[in-house]
Amino acid sequence: MVQIVFERYKLTNAFFQDASDISNEKGKKLLVIGDPCGGTYFQFVTKYFLDYGHGDVTIDLFGCEKCTRMDINDMEAWSTFEDDSFVVMETGTLSFSKDIRKVLTQIKRISGGEFLSAGSTHGFLWENFTHKTYDKNLNYTIYPFDFRKDFLHKSKSLHTKEFFEIEFMKL
Repeated sequence: MVQIVFERYKLTNAFFQDASDISNEKGKKLLVIGDPCGGTYFQFVTKYFLDYGHGDVTIDLFGCEKCTRMDINDMEAWSTFEDDSFVVMETGTLSFSKDIRKVLTQIKRISGGEFLSAGSTHGFLWENFTHKTYDKNLNYTIYPFDFRKDFLHKSKSLHTKEFFEIEFMKL
């Protein structure tokens, strides 16, 4: 389990750095979904090994003082972001989506497709046991997604066990 946690941190850190670099190259702002100061299953790990930082805008429903407090399911809040104005990096917060296709559609709209998701809320233990002890509002397991090589965004409903493969660039 500890190995999985550190692999997630390694991927999240790499994606954050990549998203930051891409936003600088493209002259776009960086939007981070998920508070880097908290939210991990192992809070002590975040305290000592912060794996990513805040973006120009960081959204999280229960985020720190640097975050914009926003429910990712609030479509009206998404409408405040301009089309193709951000590079978006997500940290597994999509697990709280009520309708993952709607949220991904907004991410695609504001990012123009430049989207990285460390996901990492997948695997047998997480899907069947661990998520229940983390938060009862989780709805999906999220698989990592990298717009530079992935065509399909993959997730799985924690309730129905339905597996989704969504063609991200066609949203």
